[in-house]
Amino acid sequence: MLSYSAKTGEKLWSSRGLTWQVKSSAIVVGDTTYAAGAAPGADAGQRQQLLSYEEAVQKGDANGDKKISEQEAIDNGWRHKGGWGLVDLDDDGLLNQRDWEFFRARRGAHNTTVAIRPPRGARGDVTEKAVLWKYEKAVPVVSSPLLYQGVLYTIKDGGILTAFDPETGTVLKQGRLQGAIDTYFSSPVAADGKIYVISQAGKVSVVKPGADWETLAVNDLGEECFGTPAIGDGKLYVRTAGALYAFADGK
Repeated sequence: MLSYSAKTGEKLWSSRGLTWQVKSSAIVVGDTTYAAGAAPGADAGQRQQLLSYEEAVQKGDANGDKKISEQEAIDNGWRHKGGWGLVDLDDDGLLNQRDWEFFRARRGAHNTTVAIRPPRGARGDVTEKAVLWKYEKAVPVVSSPLLYQGVLYTIKDGGILTAFDPETGTVLKQGRLQGAIDTYFSSPVAADGKIYVISQAGKVSVVKPGADWETLAVNDLGEECFGTPAIGDGKLYVRTAGALYAFADGK
């Protein structure tokens, strides 16, 4: 998220909101938005609250150039060696204030599943008031949330399926999809009283929805799958690495 310096008007990076790298799509139901975002280094226990730019320069700028080098950052425990180009936005080998603010926001970012409902008639910055709830465990990396029959679902790598109360964020049930413990790029979809979740390896889990969800079946397509299935005209369309499938009830 971008914010602006009150002193200079310069764009600064803020760590509020979702993590620094969001791959999934948010879903909007009525006046509420559900979103999830996870990125490397932003799980609980990995995050780091860094000094302000002014404090960092005062403490760590050994040569007085008003910038932070990679070695200066390492010497002060602000990072490990490697990946400097990801935070050195102007690619000059050093972090100026703009670079530092991005680096700082990234190191303090939170992997989270969040529900957002802006107050009616609100104006201005309502970031804090608009957050209905947050959950910072088992956050999906790529797949989007699913709201179905009054329950919110997410699927995380490792086959971890979580069911939430969408109003409170209370975890109703969390467990692994046995037989489909894998990486997940595809988002869960639902129709006709069933949830369908497809792993990267092509394992299709059919789940009975509800606060106490259960796995009904796991089918193996034998091919990698990265895309989210589509549902229409009584059919489930699945695109794998080598084919497009259309599944329909045989009745």
